[in-house]
Amino acid sequence: MAKGKQGVTAENRKKRPMVKALLAAVPALVAIGFIVVFWELFLVITGEEEYVLPPLSKIFTVFFTEAREQFLPNAWITLQEMLIGFAIGVSTGLVLGALIFHFKLIRQALLPIVISSQAIPVIAIAPVLIIWFGFGATPKIIIVALITFFPVAVNTIAGFESVERDAVSLMNSFGANGWQIFTKVRLPAALPYIFAGVRNAAAISAIGAIVGEWVGAHEGLGPVIIAANSGFNTDVVFAAIFYLAFMAIGMFLIVGLVARLAMPWYYLSRSKRRS
Repeated sequence: MAKGKQGVTAENRKKRPMVKALLAAVPALVAIGFIVVFWELFLVITGEEEYVLPPLSKIFTVFFTEAREQFLPNAWITLQEMLIGFAIGVSTGLVLGALIFHFKLIRQALLPIVISSQAIPVIAIAPVLIIWFGFGATPKIIIVALITFFPVAVNTIAGFESVERDAVSLMNSFGANGWQIFTKVRLPAALPYIFAGVRNAAAISAIGAIVGEWVGAHEGLGPVIIAANSGFNTDVVFAAIFYLAFMAIGMFLIVGLVARLAMPWYYLSRSKRRS
């Protein structure tokens, strides 16, 4: 009997996280359900014209029926701009963040420039980049990189600054060199901050690509949205927006998966704290 009770208890413990996860998802599911129903019935409730807010059913019909001819080829172009710009922005942010933290002279020289760069609206820079680099993918990639590097750089600096001095002093007392302190103490402590910045960068990468395409482009989802908007084809506009959202969400989830693989100790300790 005792063994049976222990087996049941262990099984219940395994089920608890699943039950908690399901209960935690209930509010989000209810909110999404309410939005979907309200959106679908918006025209019936308000009596507005269909171009104001088409039903979700019509938007997703356009989403799938025009995928091969219109959305997928243009979405692929926008996705390439997002991925390349994201890679450049993240790499630049990581390198700049590390350099700014470790070298006082570089910090004094570059940190004010990094911070002030975010005070300039990207849409104001986009026309200049079009003049310099033409209507190809280059200016869009640069805009994505400009948008995504800042959260990575700032979070990288914050991550390295979060390391406790006692941990560094302990490593010094053991005779560790600078590289060992960096790899064994500073980098592991900074990884949660860095991945938070990278996730943020992944989520906003679509903004840079679309801003660049709006200013000047012949291909991509930006021109699709502009053409549909001028013709009051709001269903096409929303379908293109959903493609953008799904691409950004996909990048966000992939970064989250990489973070879990890179920091299993962090997520394990966090789950223990929650339980």
